[in-house]
Amino acid sequence: MQSITLTADLDALGQISAFITDAAELSGLDERATWQVQLAVDEAATNIIQHAYEPERPGDLTVAWECDDKRFCVTLRDQGRQFNPEAVPTPDITSSLEERQVGGLGIYLITRLMDEVRFAFDPREGNLLTMVKYITADETPEVTVLPVAGRVDASTAPKLTAQVRQQIDAGARHVLLDLNQVTFLSSSGLRALLLIRKDLMTLGGELRLAALQPHVQEVFVITGFTQVFAIHPTEDEARAAFGQGRA
Repeated sequence: MQSITLTADLDALGQISAFITDAAELSGLDERATWQVQLAVDEAATNIIQHAYEPERPGDLTVAWECDDKRFCVTLRDQGRQFNPEAVPTPDITSSLEERQVGGLGIYLITRLMDEVRFAFDPREGNLLTMVKYITADETPEVTVLPVAGRVDASTAPKLTAQVRQQIDAGARHVLLDLNQVTFLSSSGLRALLLIRKDLMTLGGELRLAALQPHVQEVFVITGFTQVFAIHPTEDEARAAFGQGRA
C-alpha cells in the first residue's frame, strides 16, 4: 500500500488529486473510472478538511491506495472529530435549485461514484474511510433502455425525468432513450433531456438517444443540440456505442 500524509487544508487538494490520479492510471483504470475515483477522493478529502478539524488547528490527512486484479482501494484517515455518516441528511436532488437544502451532496456523490464505501471510527486510530472501485476493463457496459412515446412537453417532461432518475438511483449509468414513438418534442422536453444527461455525466455515465422521427430530429438540428447529444439512427447502433467514447 502506498500513502501520502499532508496537512488537512485546502492547499493539499491538488497534491491529493495528482497522487490518486497517478495511482488509478498505474492500476489500469480507464479514463472514466479514473475520473470517478478522482472526484470521490476530492469530495472525501474536502469534507475532512472542512469538518474534521478546527480551521485554525488543521491536523493530518493520510491518503493510501492498493490494487489487485479486481479492486482499486483508497483509504482516507484523519484524527479529527468522529464522523457519523448516519447523521448526514440525504440530499434533495428532485426539488428546484432554489428550494434545495444544502448538505449531504458530497457523500451522495461518493456513494454513487464508488462501488463500495465504508466508514469506521476508532478512538485511537481516528476516522477511516474506505472506498473501492471495481476494475472492469474491456467489459461491455450494461445498458438500460427506456422507450419514450407520445409528447415530451412541459406537461410530460417531469414524468420522464423522474422515470430516468429512478433508474439512475437504482444504479443505471448507461441509459438509452428510444424515441421512435415520440410524436412531439418541445423546449421543455429538451431541458429535461439536458438535466438527465448532466446527472449521468456527473456519475460518469452516458445518455444516448435513438430512432428519432424526422420532425423530432429537426428540433435538435434547429437548436444545435445535435452537437450536445449522442444521437443514433437505431437502437442497435446506440447500444454498440456505449463505452466507446463516440457519438
